[in-house]
Amino acid sequence: MPSGGAVVISELLVNDEKPGPVPAALMSLNMLIETEGRNYTPAEYSAWLKEAGFRHIERVWFDAPAANGAVIGRKP
Repeated sequence: MPSGGAVVISELLVNDEKPGPVPAALMSLNMLIETEGRNYTPAEYSAWLKEAGFRHIERVWFDAPAANGAVIGRKP
């Protein structure tokens, strides 16, 4: 990705403490049972973006169908 580019991860995010919000925690449980996966926290996405060289990482919370937030990272 060229300098100045951005990646936006829009997802049903579990909060950093992992107990909620309830819809995200329930989806995470469903993912664990059906796929051995789970929903991730903004802190986890932020760490992966930082490791991949993204900076100016921000979290945005909102209400939308199938998503409650986004993690945005920019390439320096």
